[in-house]
Amino acid sequence: MKNMGNAVRWPRQLDRPNPKRDNTQWCEFHADHGHTTENCKTVAKRDNHVEEPKEPTPERVINVITGGSEISGISYSAARRHARVSVNPETCSSQPPAGEATDQVISFVDNEATALINPHHDALVISLLVANCKIKRILVENGSSTNVLFLNALKEMKIEESNIRRCATVLVGFSGEQKFTIGDVALPVYAGGINLNVNFAVLDSPSAYNMILGRPWIHKMRAVPSTFHQVVRFPTK
Repeated sequence: MKNMGNAVRWPRQLDRPNPKRDNTQWCEFHADHGHTTENCKTVAKRDNHVEEPKEPTPERVINVITGGSEISGISYSAARRHARVSVNPETCSSQPPAGEATDQVISFVDNEATALINPHHDALVISLLVANCKIKRILVENGSSTNVLFLNALKEMKIEESNIRRCATVLVGFSGEQKFTIGDVALPVYAGGINLNVNFAVLDSPSAYNMILGRPWIHKMRAVPSTFHQVVRFPTK
């Protein structure tokens, strides 16, 4: 410990009278008799104290420019207004909507993922009962601003296209590519004892999934998806 030099603040020597100390025990930290370095409470506290790394100072701020059509019925101008309100603590309410508050705690435990092949980079893909049909390959994607039902899956569900409300909208992909939807359709989605009527944008496009449940469903369910744990949890009361 002497090699630490001025890296630590060395304490003053113990102030108990010498006759009361056990001279057979030596503490390198206090440089005095009375107890061993291994049993020193001060050393134990210092060893258990781990300082969190300080947040680095950014060199510059990179902003983003957004634009395009309405998404999920909300225009970009409305979204920007909402963002300005959200970052203002004086105008942002921390209270949930009336009738939706619960005292349930949603949590995950590290060892829950031990049954999975780790490390993994899997998306969260589930199966749910939709309009009395067991739908597999449903992607839960909090990066999606809308719920999407692919036309081939709709046909497999034996739902007539006449049920689609013809109102084409534009879906913008990650790199800016655009896809026009056929319209939208409302279908009941059953998950964990909750039957929720969900609005889907119907898209005629090849996909590895039958359906995408985006933020509208996730937020309505007050759900917390975890790709690491491969589960989605939500309050059931």
